[in-house]
Amino acid sequence: MSVRGLGSAAALLVVLALAGGAAGYAVARADHDRPARTDDVRPLAAAGPAYPTDRPVLVRDDREEPALEADLPLRRVVLGTPPFTVSLSVPRGWVRSDSAGGEWRWYPPPSPDDAENLYFLRVRQVANLFQSVPSARAARVGALATASEVQDLEIVEERYDSLEVSYVAGGYRRHSLERWLTTPGSGETAQFYLGMVGREVDSKAMTRLITRIADSARIG
Repeated sequence: MSVRGLGSAAALLVVLALAGGAAGYAVARADHDRPARTDDVRPLAAAGPAYPTDRPVLVRDDREEPALEADLPLRRVVLGTPPFTVSLSVPRGWVRSDSAGGEWRWYPPPSPDDAENLYFLRVRQVANLFQSVPSARAARVGALATASEVQDLEIVEERYDSLEVSYVAGGYRRHSLERWLTTPGSGETAQFYLGMVGREVDSKAMTRLITRIADSARIG
């Protein structure tokens, strides 16, 4: 074959190679761009679906000491510093423990340690928060709802100036009765807070006792 013949053959091979490559590219491009069929796509039913659940709350048995008495004898005390003072009655013979500035607690004898997980009374000065009674009550509910040590919170009863809740703390079911006190002419601003915490067996007596204490309060 002549040189010209060889050159023509080589040129023909190059043309065929280019044509084959272009055809292959077109086929690959067509395969790549072809949309997937969705005719057979459908949801699959889950086998034994699981739902997130809260951990069960473990509640210990209450201490077996006798229930709180509703008609305990009371004695009058004066708390706070002028002009933010309150005079009220507290159970006679109970042990006082000032847990924080502006908060006072009373526990049944012989000592606060021995009364743990029984019942106690607390009084707190809240005038410096400048909250209306409804705002103070709502803030208290919010604090309980977000407290890390509180579980299984239940709002038993909620009124304008009072709150009754039940919750688990430290492994024990606790009942809390709470009141907010105002002074004449102060509008809705809460001045002092009263709270009693105890067992379920104490709840009726706590209701009677905290009502007696609230009725005895004189602010200023």
